[in-house]
Amino acid sequence: MSRRPLTRLLRRPPSPLSTGPGRPLPDLGAALEAKLRPAPAPAFEPDPGYGEGTGRRGPPPSSQVARALSVLVADDARVTLEGLVGLLDDTPDMRCVAAVGDARSAVAAAGRYQPDVALLDVRMPAGGGLEAVLGIREVSPRTRVLAYSAASDRASVVQMLRGGASGYVVKGAPAEDLLAALRRCAAGSAALSEGLSEHLVAELGDQGQAERLSSAAGQARYARIRQLLAPGATTARYQPIVSLATGEVTGYEALARFGGQSLASAEDIFQEAHRVGLGVELELHTARLAVAGFSSQLQRPGGPYLAVNASPGLLYRPALLEVLSELPPGRAVVEITEQRQFESYDQLQEMVRLVHERGLRVAVDDTGSGFAGLQRLVDVRPEIVKLDQALVCEVGTDPSRRAIIAAMRHFADDMGITVVAEGVERQEQLVVLRDLGIDCGQGYLLGRPGPLASP
Repeated sequence: MSRRPLTRLLRRPPSPLSTGPGRPLPDLGAALEAKLRPAPAPAFEPDPGYGEGTGRRGPPPSSQVARALSVLVADDARVTLEGLVGLLDDTPDMRCVAAVGDARSAVAAAGRYQPDVALLDVRMPAGGGLEAVLGIREVSPRTRVLAYSAASDRASVVQMLRGGASGYVVKGAPAEDLLAALRRCAAGSAALSEGLSEHLVAELGDQGQAERLSSAAGQARYARIRQLLAPGATTARYQPIVSLATGEVTGYEALARFGGQSLASAEDIFQEAHRVGLGVELELHTARLAVAGFSSQLQRPGGPYLAVNASPGLLYRPALLEVLSELPPGRAVVEITEQRQFESYDQLQEMVRLVHERGLRVAVDDTGSGFAGLQRLVDVRPEIVKLDQALVCEVGTDPSRRAIIAAMRHFADDMGITVVAEGVERQEQLVVLRDLGIDCGQGYLLGRPGPLASP
């Protein structure tokens, strides 16, 4: 078999496609261009009979049919996407079930089509290949993932493989190598481009040779975090968010209590969970517990809301929004944390838009700590901003902090945003914040985390 460079395939025009005699599909280039505009729908949807036989003109008699490998392709470069679809079109034992341009659409298409293999660009929009891997594991566990990128750096290889990819192929490899990698992934084998295995070994060495030599310690950490997903090991706690004008509880932030853990705090446990690859699963587990425990408050129409923390990795999991959709409209708030993990503020805006489309409100955490300046809040447009404890802690004695908070208050008034001050622990803080017109506060002075009392 000749080794066709994929770069040559990418330069050719898309070949005519058909689903049967006299039934041409729409022009692929036009379809891809239209569908790659931001939208969750797949960009390319072949007829169910397309590619299921030995040719491309409809299925042959059943005695001749060998099941074709179903492939989802995700790449934000339109020319590359067209070339990949054309390559699959020329490969008798494969069929492209969807071609999309971002991670969110890849997850949606995987849930819809349940493909055998997903070929994912590492650096595409809406979270990149890593977030697509996590989402696909959620909606289509049987789908194997092959990472595909021009970036052959060691960090990208390790990130994708640890996220759940079965292999990694570098763009520019011969087309036959890519097709062979797709077949190996579908068969349950690993697939790495030539030379990447050495990079992988070196990267793992850089990240901790001592840990590999003592794998029992790493396994013990993983097992310890895994135990927190068992029934009864983790419980939900709720810290009140209080109106500074009336003293009424307007909402609760959902927190977690982990039993039998020696780590210093819940934050330490979540960080450890992310290090061992269970961070998103633990966040989603605690979100489910929080929503289930909040049911007692739902008997009060118009009662307090529930704010659930979500890191970028969790935001890309469809299950989070499904869990929060169990709460009545207006009673669920997604509190976005660790905003610096987003590759761009465009991604943050996109996630906020997705949350709003589900009828949920958005809170931005740690405002004033370096992430969210006024311009960023204009772009993101959350319903709630939470002032960082670093601003609040010395508000009673530091005029500069008071000036920043006052400016934030005026800005929020114009934007219709509710301001919540975190870390309210002393009476003098409360007095100053109330005088500045801050809407709500949260902290030990106003209420410690604990179980919910019956209404």
